Amino acid sequence: MGAAIAFVTLWIGRIGYIAVFAVLFIESVGVPSPSEIMLLLSGYEVYKGTFSYPLVVLIGASGSILGATTAYWIARLGGRPLILTKFRFIFKNEARLEYWENYFRTKGDKVVLIGRIISGVRMIISYPAGIFEMPFRRFLLFTAIGSILWPLIAVTAGVLLGPHVKTGLAAFHKYEIPGIIVLVVLAALWWLWERQRRKRRYQGNP
Repeated sequence: MGAAIAFVTLWIGRIGYIAVFAVLFIESVGVPSPSEIMLLLSGYEVYKGTFSYPLVVLIGASGSILGATTAYWIARLGGRPLILTKFRFIFKNEARLEYWENYFRTKGDKVVLIGRIISGVRMIISYPAGIFEMPFRRFLLFTAIGSILWPLIAVTAGVLLGPHVKTGLAAFHKYEIPGIIVLVVLAALWWLWERQRRKRRYQGNP
């Protein structure tokens, strides 16, 4: 983590706001990037008076929105043919594919909004939204909301932590893996519940 902090600090010093935009853009396209470190350290720069709070939040959100939109269209234009040819084993029949398409059309807003705030999920959430053809306007709306909330939370935390931001980062990374494990378990339980619910529905309507 020390190396990542040093790297981010270096690039903030060299290119300032551009570093914030680039890191959040790359992450939203799907490439692992130190967005937590970038935003918390940006909050520290706000604390010192080097960065403008509204500007760094806006630039971070812009990077996330543009990256997420890029990922969405990559998935929407090429994702379905790829699934039908290379990953057919995941969706063994058309009904299952239609179910997930309908899910993202009707309930994808919640998934996208929450996904923009959760570490790791931010990198991939745009791809299922594009593959299952979530309406672009709704995708963009809830992506924008989540993309603004995330830097608001992280930059504000950096401002509040001030000179203790590195201690805060250490604490965050200490509990990041257990937190991700909990989220994965909850997602698996939700998937099992959805699966059982669909089975009961189909059995009740032969």
